[in-house]
Amino acid sequence: MPDSDPTEPFYLIVAHHDRCVFSVEGPMTDNHPWESAARYARDHERRITCGPAGPDRDALAAEYRRAHKLAGVQPDSIVRPRL
Repeated sequence: MPDSDPTEPFYLIVAHHDRCVFSVEGPMTDNHPWESAARYARDHERRITCGPAGPDRDALAAEYRRAHKLAGVQPDSIVRPRL
């Protein structure tokens, strides 16, 4: 989670490195369900990562796309946490 106020909503990058895609999930105030879903996927041989996180969806997506050269996909299309 971001270092700011833990009650402030934020967005989270979820990346699937085998498919070379990422999604921006949120807004949320707790990333634990996403981390658990990513861990489950990794346990089943999928290279899924969570993070970074930030308050601005568009800026977060643009920065991640530029830095990692991955394509953006719709939210909930990589993993779906149990909420």
